[in-house]
Amino acid sequence: MRIYVIGFTLLLSLLILINCTGIRQYPAYYRHSAELTLEEKRELLAEHNKWRNQVGVPDLIWSTELEEIAKDWAYKLAKNYGCRMIHSSNKLGENIFWANYAVSAKYVVDYWADERFYYDYASNTCKQGRQCGHYTQLVWSETRQLGCGRALCSSGEEIWVCNYNPAGNVKGKRPY
Repeated sequence: MRIYVIGFTLLLSLLILINCTGIRQYPAYYRHSAELTLEEKRELLAEHNKWRNQVGVPDLIWSTELEEIAKDWAYKLAKNYGCRMIHSSNKLGENIFWANYAVSAKYVVDYWADERFYYDYASNTCKQGRQCGHYTQLVWSETRQLGCGRALCSSGEEIWVCNYNPAGNVKGKRPY
């Protein structure tokens, strides 16, 4: 009888410890998540605004609502799509970045901004064989809000998603 009491006491203590420390049993894709730190969120916003300031468009503000949408999509890409860069069907603007190693928020935004070399403002086109839609979304003058998320795939790759509201890249319109 004494062994049962000790065993029960240990089990109860373990359950209390788990509840008090916040340890939970989450689905696999949450265990592989990589929540953005406050510093990374600030860096994402600052880097976006740095590039926007270079073309004279207003700064973005951080949206926790867009952050949640981006984070959820990043998790779904990690869990259901093997970290493939597939755009969601929402009506927001969206940039996606994939890396097979850890990268900084600055690196992600600068990677998108490097597409500026392929964008011709006069003709409002990208150089043939190149893409520049990530850059034009980044600097889209009518966009006001930004929210981003990141997830880790089971193989250690990172998938980053940023959402923009209102969406940019409207056919026939210039970004700024």
